[in-house]
Amino acid sequence: MKNLLLLSALLFAQITFAQSQKNDLTFTAKATVLPVFNNNLLGAEVGLRYYITDAFSVGNNYIYTNDKFTHGFGYDTNNSIVHYLGINVPLQYDVVNKDQFQIGMGISPGLSLSTLRDKNQLKIEEHYDEETGVTTVIKTPVRLNRDAYFSVTPHIDLSVKIANIDPKSNTAIYATGNAGYQFAFGNGDFTKPSDFRNYIVSLGFTIKGALD
Repeated sequence: MKNLLLLSALLFAQITFAQSQKNDLTFTAKATVLPVFNNNLLGAEVGLRYYITDAFSVGNNYIYTNDKFTHGFGYDTNNSIVHYLGINVPLQYDVVNKDQFQIGMGISPGLSLSTLRDKNQLKIEEHYDEETGVTTVIKTPVRLNRDAYFSVTPHIDLSVKIANIDPKSNTAIYATGNAGYQFAFGNGDFTKPSDFRNYIVSLGFTIKGALD
C-alpha cells in the first residue's frame, strides 16, 4: 500500500479539468491520525495551499498531538509528556478537478519535531500587565530534550463539495479526506525514525476560493 502511495504521488495520471484553479487559495482544518511511538494518535491539522497552475499547488501545514508517559525515556522522571509537531510543505497535483469533487496526488517533505518534557518539574513565569495591574502566572513542564527528523509523506487527497459560500469568487466548502505514508529519516536522542513511520489518515473540511 505504501509503495502504491509513493508511486501514485510521483507519477501524474491523466488530468480531467472542468474549472480553472490558478490563483486559488485553500484553507484546511482536519482531525488526523498519525504515528507516534508506533501508536496511532489523534491530532489536529491546519494548512494553506496556493494554486500556481490549474493543477499544481504548494503550501504549508502543521500537525500537532501529544502523549503522556509514566517513564522518562532514560531521564529521571515517572511523569513525562511528548509534544509532537509536524511542519510540512505539501506539493500537490490534482489529477481530477470537477466542480463537485477533486482528487489530488502529492508529496509532503517536512520536519517531525518531538519535545520531551518533565511534568514533575515546572518552569514558572510571571507576566505583569501595567495597564490592568494583573499578574499572570504560567507553569510549563521543564523541557528535557527535543528530537527532529526529516520526513517525506506521499499522499492522496479527495475533496467533495458541501456548499457554495460565495459564487462570485467561486468560494466553496469541501469535505476533505487524505491518506498517506510518512517516512522519517535522521537520528534522535530519545526516539528513533521508526517511531514515526506509518500511515497518516485525516478527515476534515477545506475552504477554497480565488484570490483575484
